[in-house]
Amino acid sequence: MNKPHHKGNAPTHPKAPPSPFVEVIIVFRDALNHPIEGLAVRVAAGTGAPQAAAWTIGPETDEPAVPFAPESDTPAPVATVTNSTDAVTDGDGYAITIHNAARDQPLDVLVRNRHGQYVLKATVTPTKDIVAYAITSPEYHLEAATQLTPKDAFEQDLTIPVMKDGEIMTMHRLVNEFGPYIGSAQKVTEQGKVKKDFPTKKKEVQTDPATERPKTSITIEHHYRVVDTGMPRTIAINLLASRLNFPKTLDISDAKYAEIARKINCEVAAVRAVAETESSGSGFCDNGLPKIRFERHYFLRASLPENKRASGVWQKQKNPFPKVPDLSWPKSGGYSVGEPLDDGTWTHSDRDVMYQYERMIRAANLNSDAALMACSWGAFQVMGYFYKECGYSSPEALANSVMTGINEQLDLFFAYVSYVSPIALDALKHKNWQSFAQAYNGADCPPSYAATMKKNYDKYK
Repeated sequence: MNKPHHKGNAPTHPKAPPSPFVEVIIVFRDALNHPIEGLAVRVAAGTGAPQAAAWTIGPETDEPAVPFAPESDTPAPVATVTNSTDAVTDGDGYAITIHNAARDQPLDVLVRNRHGQYVLKATVTPTKDIVAYAITSPEYHLEAATQLTPKDAFEQDLTIPVMKDGEIMTMHRLVNEFGPYIGSAQKVTEQGKVKKDFPTKKKEVQTDPATERPKTSITIEHHYRVVDTGMPRTIAINLLASRLNFPKTLDISDAKYAEIARKINCEVAAVRAVAETESSGSGFCDNGLPKIRFERHYFLRASLPENKRASGVWQKQKNPFPKVPDLSWPKSGGYSVGEPLDDGTWTHSDRDVMYQYERMIRAANLNSDAALMACSWGAFQVMGYFYKECGYSSPEALANSVMTGINEQLDLFFAYVSYVSPIALDALKHKNWQSFAQAYNGADCPPSYAATMKKNYDKYK
């Protein structure tokens, strides 16, 4: 039966549209829902999101998220920006509250890793009026007995750069892409898990064929399993790839030695003696990088204006980087790992050289050209400081050349003794080892260097 007075289900008032602004709370939790404290977090408008009202950030408030026009439900016009804000999680894992995030627009949540870079960990798109997002820690297992803490897992960056087989490293790439990883071991906290041995003894009784008496032997079986010790510990690991360069040539051929010896009118054995004394006869480490030695006094000198670098002048100048004396100082030293031997020669283990690269890269962040000029390079340990005299357009051009192969390192030696130190070349021709040592390495070169040169010459003669 019809009921004229019935209006059906239509509302008496139209439903108000939802506010374009929502409140977003972001916290960090581990897999067991425990809070993670101390994370450096960045929250930013998602890629492609349009500009929105400047965020109102902070604890709960009764104030409106954006200004409203009088007697109106419509927000007043506001200036728009590309939003981004940083925070550090507290003891509750709480990072930030945004009171006026734009509805239906993505937010990127990033965490700062150990190298100071903010890495994307999650993208969230708020739709409800009030929403709390718990960003859960990922889990990495580096080995059966090692599990990262949730904070380590967030901060760990396992996107380690690698060199492809056959690639030649460049100094620009080494400093900028690989530099943050060189010499900086990753510290990881184990959550009390270690491999433990549970040995069992077994007795076996056998008859001794000689005495016909029973003989007891004991064998031990080892059974390993991972156990929780309840005592977390921190270990250091280095995730950098083992090969950082693939030089075209690694060993100086007899033909190449003979070619250079003819050019400088010198015995092959004398040229071999220089390489043997300076770098044990090899210009590269096992990882493919050229052997180097970073000299802090040369870095200071090269950092000065060119008109103040002359001998007797640069020592009197103000140190441009006094806060890093291991990198910039008027006297040599500060090597820490792998000090010079008593005879003045240099031990070139990979560990020693990678420490030198760490120093060089730190210095490059202060003055890139000066850092490369402060290194002695390759099999003959020629200083990059003399790049211009040796015919290179820049310190980087010299470094890239010696990175390419051992033949290029031999060419650098030829250029140095021909154009920079003809006195050293003359001494080498006449096998005057003491004069060569002082001309090639400076007046403060240890006297035992000359004896080492003669010994190596006699070996190759």
